[in-house]
Amino acid sequence: MSDHVFVDPDVLSTAAAELDALAARLRTTIAVAAPALNVAPAGAEEVSVLAAGYFNRLAGGLGTAADRCIEELIAAAATLRAQAAAYRDEDHTLGASLVAGM
Repeated sequence: MSDHVFVDPDVLSTAAAELDALAARLRTTIAVAAPALNVAPAGAEEVSVLAAGYFNRLAGGLGTAADRCIEELIAAAATLRAQAAAYRDEDHTLGASLVAGM
C-alpha cells in the first residue's frame, strides 16, 4: 500500500486551527512587546542618539517581518482548510457514486 496517500481532513483542519492560534499569539506578543522595542537615547551625545536610532530601526524591521510572518501563517491555515474541504467533498462525491452504482 506504499503507493497510496491517506489524508485525514480533520487533521488538516486541526493544523489550520493551530496555525491560526500561532498567528494570534504572535500578533499579541508583538503588540505587547512593541513599547519596549523602541528605546530613547541614553544621552544627548551623538553616540547615544545613533545607537538608539540603530536599535529602533532594527525594532521596526522586526515588526515588519512579524507582520509578514503572521500573514503567511494565516494564508497557510486558509490553504489547509480549503484542502480539507476539497478532500471531504471528493470523498462524499466518490462515496455517493459508489452507493449509486450498487
